[in-house]
Amino acid sequence: MTEPTRRASALSGRTFSGLAISGLALAALTASTAPGFAQTAPVPEGGAFTALGRIILGAGRARVAIDTPQAVTALEDEDLDREQAGVPGDFLRTVPGATGYGGGRMSGQFFNLRGVGTGSSSDENRIIVSIDGVPKYSEQYRMGSFFGEPELFRRVEVLRGPGSSILYGSGAIGGVVAFETRDAGDFLGLDARTALRLRAGYNSNGGGYLGSAILAHRFSDRFEVLGALTYRRDGDYRAGGGAVVEGSGMDAHSGLLSATWRPMDDSDQRLRFSFTRWHSDQEDANYAADIVAPVFGEIDRTITDDTAQITWENPAHHTPWLDARVQLSVSDTEVDQRNSTAQIPSDLFRDSTYGYRTVSLNARNTITAQGQNWDNHLTFGVQASRQERTHRAGGNPRMTHPEGTSRRYGLFAQNELIFDQRLTLIGGLRFDRSALTPTSGVPAPFLQTVTHQGTAGSASVHYRLNDNWAVFGSLARTVRLPSLDEVFESGFQGGTTSLGLRPETAVTREIGLSYSVAGLVSGSDSLDIKLTGYDNRFRDRIERIMVPGQPSFGNIARARIRGVELEAAYDSDTAFARLALSAMAGTNTDTGARLDSIPAHELVAEYGRRFNNHGLEAGWRGTFARGATRANGDRFAGYGLHDLFLAWTPDRGALAGATLQISVNNVFDRQYRNILDGTLATAEPRRGRDLRITLGRSFHW
Repeated sequence: MTEPTRRASALSGRTFSGLAISGLALAALTASTAPGFAQTAPVPEGGAFTALGRIILGAGRARVAIDTPQAVTALEDEDLDREQAGVPGDFLRTVPGATGYGGGRMSGQFFNLRGVGTGSSSDENRIIVSIDGVPKYSEQYRMGSFFGEPELFRRVEVLRGPGSSILYGSGAIGGVVAFETRDAGDFLGLDARTALRLRAGYNSNGGGYLGSAILAHRFSDRFEVLGALTYRRDGDYRAGGGAVVEGSGMDAHSGLLSATWRPMDDSDQRLRFSFTRWHSDQEDANYAADIVAPVFGEIDRTITDDTAQITWENPAHHTPWLDARVQLSVSDTEVDQRNSTAQIPSDLFRDSTYGYRTVSLNARNTITAQGQNWDNHLTFGVQASRQERTHRAGGNPRMTHPEGTSRRYGLFAQNELIFDQRLTLIGGLRFDRSALTPTSGVPAPFLQTVTHQGTAGSASVHYRLNDNWAVFGSLARTVRLPSLDEVFESGFQGGTTSLGLRPETAVTREIGLSYSVAGLVSGSDSLDIKLTGYDNRFRDRIERIMVPGQPSFGNIARARIRGVELEAAYDSDTAFARLALSAMAGTNTDTGARLDSIPAHELVAEYGRRFNNHGLEAGWRGTFARGATRANGDRFAGYGLHDLFLAWTPDRGALAGATLQISVNNVFDRQYRNILDGTLATAEPRRGRDLRITLGRSFHW
């Protein structure tokens, strides 16, 4: 399923509060003054589609984002290319309620969705991150859970909230970040057999550069392949004001091989294979990817991350009983570190190797039924995975990072019933079970298999009031089963294991309102607005217990996170705009303390113009964060950042097929820190002014 996917950017203003008020006021004003208030002008063929008009694939049946009763955002290929991202987390800059962080490095990416996700290893599995549907997982202390090369991705879907756990699995308390790699069809037109894209990039802050080559070939109408190679290098970057962040540079090379085969010309079936490798060899890198900690020192670190999958799909459009997808996948991450300069004695800094290898099977099918005035789509399936977790320090296992095997099984079903194309009811159930078996690094009395299980359920409703307005709401309950590290770690000053650990539970309520209109100013423009409020309550939250002689982890907290998200997008032939606002509050309801995983209130606004006769696109982005205080009293100042971007894509002459992108991030070289990066003493300052240039050229024959 394809559609135009022009990037929509946001509406502008001067201050955080002023921009927020202006955006809401503009939304109300355009809604009330739109011609034909109860009628949406049809979008002409070739008309504009905003970001909220994109198709969402990961929430069950494919549907438009603005009609999904969940907070979802889809970033398409042109969004990702225009971002000129240095790390995958850069892609999330315009997604409300989503943050990618971990300093300016190309490794060790952390994610935070709606206040869930911090730099501690125990928090990384509250968000499911995947590549081509393959779950990625890592729990190494202060290293982040995701490694990847931005050049290899064509699409990112961000599903916020625990409602995602029905289809994606136990653990999606914060939500899901799903990356999708490129394939040959992205570059081959209807007539071309071979396509080659070359790209080179440079960034001034850190003196970094990028080289990328992607080759696609269609052997027949049923079989096509793609190969990609990239190399990226970056030096130590400078924070705003000019201070060098030592140990922040590194280099990485990566590759992608994918193939798509259709067994018969008249069949809907498709078999897709992809293999991705990301490799980095760092010298004198900061031990921690997310904080400044001089006592941790520097370390030499080699990282190899592999992702492989083979997927069979059979939409069977003429058979309502069959719309199947079966995937077999392998994820393998290995981190080897040596030559530590840490100033404190600990096994944490010894020469060591960490490994996570996961084999997964995921199978699902959708049955469709139709009546005179209704449609019904029932999706059901199974998931199974086996993960081997290894760690050797100086040739020996370490008590604070036990080795072992995690086996997980899940059954799920989700039903969607649509009445009169106006009322949509969605309900889902899921059951998960895990078995954790330690193999070493655990005291002998605790070498036993521990099982956990839990159920999740969700119900949502979406009702279209008229052609413009719709309301939606949902109730979701999910569980996160404990990890092997949380149950069996026993290394803190003679502590014991946490065999009695219970699963976490989260209950979330959401309510929202959306407005959509086409033909607002011209016959080919569109405006979409979506406002969502949520209340997320956690029970039996798993946290570290830093008390000698006690278990390393315990169910010691209840928490509550409440917030609001606003997305607004406008698109036309000559202009585009986008507004993304996120504001939330989170507390430990046992102690009343603020949750340090809560990001500052943030507003992102973009505005751009297209000069189609010249193949030019130019725009501005502003990011405005409000000041916030951590639980320990540290006050992080608010900040405003301004970015400029330009793209030139000539469509005629000798330069046809070339693309030049130029952007200046943090134009005024503002020094700032993100509250998610730790305390004031440890938070690493973010990157200062940075000029980025990318030149690309495509060839077809």
